[in-house]
Amino acid sequence: MQLTNHTILITGGTSGIGYALGLALLKKDNTVILLGRNPEKLAAAEKEGFLTLRCDLANLEEVEKAVVTLQNDYPGLNMLFNNAGVQYNYLYAEEVVAPEKIAREVAINLTGQLVLTQQLIPLLSTAERAMIVNTTSGLGAYAKPDGLVYSATKGAMRNFTQGLRDALRDTPIRVLEFIPPVTASAMTAHRPGQKMSPAELVDRVLPQLEKERAIATVPAIRVFLWIAARFPKLAARILSRQD
Repeated sequence: MQLTNHTILITGGTSGIGYALGLALLKKDNTVILLGRNPEKLAAAEKEGFLTLRCDLANLEEVEKAVVTLQNDYPGLNMLFNNAGVQYNYLYAEEVVAPEKIAREVAINLTGQLVLTQQLIPLLSTAERAMIVNTTSGLGAYAKPDGLVYSATKGAMRNFTQGLRDALRDTPIRVLEFIPPVTASAMTAHRPGQKMSPAELVDRVLPQLEKERAIATVPAIRVFLWIAARFPKLAARILSRQD
């Protein structure tokens, strides 16, 4: 599926990987709608040629209103990138954490995107060709102790992606998984070590999405997924060295 002349929605699109995706897709003559909750970032994105939609994925009323806007204003929408995500780093088994913090992480990373996707499927189904791309994580294959809730949400998104792919197999909608490596962003600013730039990552991944690869990622992540499935203790050691 050539990534040109589509109407595309990207959640979490005002910074990091989402913004880099948006810029690359904008250059391919697509109409790109960025969904986010920061009005200043949305206004800045509009100056770059993006369309924007303000919505907090943790607020399901806002999600439902966003769906109505998309149905009314963008009937040609045929691509959805579920890219939004937050990661709060804390030792789940040791620290006292406000319940609201856990609930918000789950809401943004999982619940809000499940609701958004489910309510947009009827619209996407009207397109000749459509695509849903869910951003997950290697931590969805093996969790980190200081990111258990994030890991749990990404593991759930991995399962959701696989199941939705099967459920929509006989429809015009293709369902793909996008697994970034550690990428330079606000989310990873505290982490040491080498990080891929969002622009470089997008350059590597877009050709895989055009080929409709079930999992779009980089070689290191494919190796890690293989290790996590067969040698979990080794996966744990690999993650511990990244701290």
